[in-house]
Amino acid sequence: MRRYADDYEIAYEKDKKGREKKIAVYKGQYFEVNIDETQLVKFRRICILLLILVALLHIGGGFVANRGMYLFYVAMPYVIAFLPLYFLSAGILRLPKEKRKYRRDEVGLTFDRMKKASYSFFVILLAGILGDIIFLFVLATEGLWQEYLFLSIQVLAALGTFIIIRLQKPIEVSASID
Repeated sequence: MRRYADDYEIAYEKDKKGREKKIAVYKGQYFEVNIDETQLVKFRRICILLLILVALLHIGGGFVANRGMYLFYVAMPYVIAFLPLYFLSAGILRLPKEKRKYRRDEVGLTFDRMKKASYSFFVILLAGILGDIIFLFVLATEGLWQEYLFLSIQVLAALGTFIIIRLQKPIEVSASID
């Protein structure tokens, strides 16, 4: 990625056949996480399980045949929420399994991406929940059980996302001193 290009230098290395080969050598700053390795593995495992739960709930909510999904202010947040869900998934799945000093691109593509995506996913889910609540009080006349089912599924997905956000709070990424 161009954003991290300044952290690398191109070096030339000779291979077994005597040809020169270009390799990227990291010259940027290293970062540390304030939790130990067992907590990091536990954090990763819990986040993956919560991600699976939240993704299944969010996708499953789309299969509920509720009338609110025909409205722009309910359907658009539901659809738009898949973008931060994708980035949240990418961040969680790239979480490291061992504690070491991390490069800037590793921190940016895991911890930072996960934090930004979880906040935006949560806000978009709340917008969809608010839209469905407005629909329930203003326009809904029949099939209310489907609306309540969709609403409860989205609330559970938002709750799972909130738990992911709360799990990230104590984790601090700081620049390594050496």
